[in-house]
Amino acid sequence: MYPKKLRWFVFSFALLALDSCDSALTMSDGGPSSADLAGDSNQDGSMAATGVVVASNVQIIVEPSDGGQALVTAIQNATTSVHMTMYLLSNTDVINAIIAQKNAGHDVKVILNKTFPDAGSSNTSSYNTLKNAGVNVVWASAKYTYTHEKCVILDGAQAWIMTMNATKSSPTDNREYLAIDSGVADVAEAEAVFQADFAAKDVSFAGPLILSPVNARDSISAFIASATTSVDLEVESLSDYQVVGALTMKGDAGAQVRVVLSDASASNDQTQSVALLKQHHVLIKQLSKPYVHGKAIVVDGKTAFIGSQNFTTNSLINNRELGLLFSPASEVKKVADSIAADFAAGTVL
Repeated sequence: MYPKKLRWFVFSFALLALDSCDSALTMSDGGPSSADLAGDSNQDGSMAATGVVVASNVQIIVEPSDGGQALVTAIQNATTSVHMTMYLLSNTDVINAIIAQKNAGHDVKVILNKTFPDAGSSNTSSYNTLKNAGVNVVWASAKYTYTHEKCVILDGAQAWIMTMNATKSSPTDNREYLAIDSGVADVAEAEAVFQADFAAKDVSFAGPLILSPVNARDSISAFIASATTSVDLEVESLSDYQVVGALTMKGDAGAQVRVVLSDASASNDQTQSVALLKQHHVLIKQLSKPYVHGKAIVVDGKTAFIGSQNFTTNSLINNRELGLLFSPASEVKKVADSIAADFAAGTVL
């Protein structure tokens, strides 16, 4: 994406896109105002920022910590329904908990991603196990490159919006972030997306969540652009020109911008992106252990993003992905502290 002779063109295009995004933030006819960016309360008590509602009823789990047991226990404790969308499902404890919920007569539905970029990943065995147990399971729609979302909605009251796949190794070997969102509007939105995807229908979506391919690219870029003092970002893959452009603008503006990446082999696009970011005062490290699979951003130490989205063009505009912004200080601090610790332990790129 970024051969040397086109690099300045790509960067300039990113600036133009962000100028448009900034303009949208100050529109008076339905767009958020400067008061929104400062954090005016909505009717449900959450906060508005960058055109996306910021969740105020969220609990964060940082992995590795409990080996994924909290998710298993939550599924086991559901009393009416379990609705799951999962990129990769292989954890037998999770699968058994789902089957037990079906056997208890509860409303259990599962969407699984069908195709993968590598031959070593598959949901076929899990799909067949659930199907044979009578669970209502479907393959994700082929209209998305991948259904990379990781979300579990329990009893219509909680949406677990995660970076973590439901595998055995994800919560033990990886840096992962799990957001347990109990906000009424958030859960209703997640449920509406789930029901539409389960039926392979289009969904009418206006927020408050961050959904690929609907609003993710612009919302995440605008969130970064809203920073005044600092941006801390941790992600497995980073190459989207608009997100990279937002980070370079903050670096040039004097904000402290720190990035933690995995030590996996980088794509050519990511290699070019890293080189560009370094030219614009962005500090970048890579971490070997735990493996960086989380996707998280903290802006000004006050608001954070967690979602299934990698910051790549495919993830933001071609996949089905789900994320959210949130503001409770104690929960933002969990993510900020984790990124800071990983940055301190990382190797400079």
